[in-house]
Amino acid sequence: MKKAMIAAGLLFGVFLAANSAFAYDFIWTYPIPSTRALVTKGMSIDAYLPWDSGGSAKAMGMGGAFTAVANDLGGAVEYNPAGLTQVEHINVSALAIAKRSTSLNAAGKKTSKWDIFPTQAGAAIRLGPLAVALSRKQPENSSTYQDFGRSVKHNIFAPDGWTMGYTSFSDKLDTSDLHTYVLTAALKLGRLSVGGNYNSITGDITRAQHGVDATRAGLTSNNFFNSTEKVNFDGYTMDAGALIDMGVLRLGAAARNFKGSVDVKRNIIWQDNFDVGGGNTWNWFSPSNKETITKFAPTYTAAAALMLGKLLTVDFDYVKVSLQDNDKVQGKLGAELAVIPGFLFARGGVSTDLKNKIQGQDNKTNEYFIGAGLKMLVVSVDASASLAQAKAGSAGDNMSGGVSATLKF
Repeated sequence: MKKAMIAAGLLFGVFLAANSAFAYDFIWTYPIPSTRALVTKGMSIDAYLPWDSGGSAKAMGMGGAFTAVANDLGGAVEYNPAGLTQVEHINVSALAIAKRSTSLNAAGKKTSKWDIFPTQAGAAIRLGPLAVALSRKQPENSSTYQDFGRSVKHNIFAPDGWTMGYTSFSDKLDTSDLHTYVLTAALKLGRLSVGGNYNSITGDITRAQHGVDATRAGLTSNNFFNSTEKVNFDGYTMDAGALIDMGVLRLGAAARNFKGSVDVKRNIIWQDNFDVGGGNTWNWFSPSNKETITKFAPTYTAAAALMLGKLLTVDFDYVKVSLQDNDKVQGKLGAELAVIPGFLFARGGVSTDLKNKIQGQDNKTNEYFIGAGLKMLVVSVDASASLAQAKAGSAGDNMSGGVSATLKF
């Protein structure tokens, strides 16, 4: 009973840890106020990629340093499909994210709410050296809200080049209409395991941005803008992975999205009263455009892990991500400690940008993670959270945490 109470307390504490979402610096068009011509930028889908479901709360609690471990269903599908050979007979798992987000609606009103949604669910079976799985995964919704008081920001432009002014701003990505189904197969050949994913992608992501200028409250012009962007995806990508088990030392490698073809269609609706004023609004609807992308955020990872019996696991991942306007290299370090071997586990991790240039500008960040896990017979329950700007989250801003459960037969 005492063990269960300690475990429940640790899981609950991890689940409530807070995280403020990353703010997007997004510009629709080049600033061309002298010509007032409607000239939009070329399509970039960097804001939507890479699509990480998190895999499992176990992997998330280790900061995503999981490529050389990959010993649960969700983590194997997300980080290294070769790890699927480690599942026990029949495996069923699911991951859900609980998130409190703050945003502005079209009328400029601030609202906060909790959302709970699954980002990963799947089932796997292993027959001797062969393992197969079918999963559904979904990138996490995100919502950013910023309030600058009486300080007016001017770094967003309308489709006609007009500079927007705002004191509060929200940016929300809704992925609920995007569906990715993953077929995974893996084979164990002695100490070597190899595996691959086929990812079928279809559906929409909707992005809503709202800005309000509080210094012009009560006026009928120059005080708000709204934009909605819907992007439709239809296609496939493929992943491959390998895992070498040498006892204490394990080596892993993965190539995510190394091959694929995805059709992308984008439509934008823009509304503001900065140009016309007088209580009127200007509405603009973009022409629909389409692009086929064959290099859909390819991500390459090399990893090494130390497996010190059943007490301690340490994993290091070196990750390179290639996007359209972003060149990123990450280092991830994670650890799992058996507080009560076979029953209660504590986890921690850090993800740091070794290189992160967006349109030539450095945007390096560090993120820290904690997690906990509980095993009871055939059921495992794990929880994780990011500690980035936890102080802001505890003060009432955005916060999130992940919980996953696995059933083994």
